[in-house]
Amino acid sequence: MKTIGIVGDRQTFRNENYYAAVEACGAGTETLDVYEGTGRVFELDGIILPGGADVDPALYHEGNTASRELNRRLDWYELAVLSEAVKFKKPVLGICRGHQIINVFFGGSLIQNVEHCEKHDYKEDKSDRVHGNVVLRDTFIYDIFKEDSIVTNSAHHQAVMRLGEGMNVAQYSDDGLIEAAFHSELPVFGVQWHPERMCLKNKRPDTVDGIKVFEFFVSVINSGEWKRHNTQPIEYYI
Repeated sequence: MKTIGIVGDRQTFRNENYYAAVEACGAGTETLDVYEGTGRVFELDGIILPGGADVDPALYHEGNTASRELNRRLDWYELAVLSEAVKFKKPVLGICRGHQIINVFFGGSLIQNVEHCEKHDYKEDKSDRVHGNVVLRDTFIYDIFKEDSIVTNSAHHQAVMRLGEGMNVAQYSDDGLIEAAFHSELPVFGVQWHPERMCLKNKRPDTVDGIKVFEFFVSVINSGEWKRHNTQPIEYYI
């Protein structure tokens, strides 16, 4: 059985959804703790970077104009995990914050507070909004859903602005935000939305089925295309 490392304790608020989705797809899970090192990344078959606090804008060379609930320990831990994953060509899936920090890792930047935030940010009761999206052909999102447009949930006030080196757009929101991206040479994928809250017990009638994202990620790992390679690190400077 393949094992996927997930940053964040299973019992933390809403994290259980990530673990349940991975396990429903036939893979095992292991917690990556921000208070531990990153040595275990080499032993894992894939990595998931979940949602959470805003990324420190200093990491993309900006002052803080609208970022909130910063967690610098988490930022640097996830950047270190990404560095190890890139070094050994481990498949990585970033979700919401995870999607954003992947982009920052590769030298990109973020919109600190999107226009029309009321369309994208979660509701006052902390539940998700939904909106339409345009899917680009020849991307992993199109491979997953086989549709030119899909509906997803939404719970964010920041988004990718300048794409990082090697990153490509897979999906736009219907008002033009980058909602999914992937690396052109590495098995690294990111979605701005929350597929773990669109599947299993959280499956919604008004969105696509999020389990397909996890099925895709596990299939990438199982394919063997991205086997371990003891290569030199690819250097990125943020």
